[in-house]
Amino acid sequence: MNRKRNVTALERFGLSAALATPFNRDGSIDLARLGDHAAASIEGGCDSITVFGTTGEGASISAGERGQVLDQLGRTAVKPDQVVTCIAATAVDDAVRQCRAALDFGCKALLLPPPFYFKSVSDDGVFGWYAGLLERIGPDARDAILYNIPSVTSVTVSHDVLARLRAAFGGVITGVKDSGGDWSYTEKLLDAHGDIAILVGDERHLAAAVRRGGQGAISGIANLFPAEVRGLAVDGRDDPRINALVELVLRYPVVPAIKVLMAHMSGHAGWSKVRAPLVDANGAADSLVKSLRAIMTRNAA
Repeated sequence: MNRKRNVTALERFGLSAALATPFNRDGSIDLARLGDHAAASIEGGCDSITVFGTTGEGASISAGERGQVLDQLGRTAVKPDQVVTCIAATAVDDAVRQCRAALDFGCKALLLPPPFYFKSVSDDGVFGWYAGLLERIGPDARDAILYNIPSVTSVTVSHDVLARLRAAFGGVITGVKDSGGDWSYTEKLLDAHGDIAILVGDERHLAAAVRRGGQGAISGIANLFPAEVRGLAVDGRDDPRINALVELVLRYPVVPAIKVLMAHMSGHAGWSKVRAPLVDANGAADSLVKSLRAIMTRNAA
């Protein structure tokens, strides 16, 4: 049964942890650890968690595994309306199936990256893909957050595409997650679309965006320091330690670096495991941990 939620764009989104995915030695998902981490993220200051996103290696997680993860979350204290589900598919039919599974679970929102295989696509093509997806979902479509992360997809969700989708699908488009790292793009989002949830993925820009009307973040760093990131995402309070931590992980492949730090902070070495084509950053663990300690002993501004 599809469990609809009565959500308006006026609700403040807050902080969502872009949940990392733990793997067992054989490469399978460590479901129990994932469930525990999801619950701890909520307890630690997050309003929701986001599964299958970039930090969660969502493009490497199969449809069957997605179902297992949602089933596991259903056994935890995390409520379905505290779960944002990222879609990772380039075929519309596959994306529709992922969306329907998430909607049937009762998720808070759908995080929708653009189609990411074909490069140099036009705005008309990007609009057509999104429109085809939402039309196929039909009247059940809701709470769609467009995901702009061109460093991963090589496709920018342009302001024109956003405006066209909002005009065509009304209240279905309730937000944008902007992980482009381009402050001028973010400013334009805040100025032109401040009536929906503008979420910033680059924590270095987060506090400034919130002070200008942004509604929060879906944050990979929140896996490590949810309370500190909440200060940026909810209160708009700058924290130079978080800026420095972002600069640190950007010196490495980001997801492996975050997972090495999670392994250190949790005491569970398995957190550092990633799925191919990613490669673990265990060789840089000493340097990462030493830098982390130096950063987090500084006083917050």
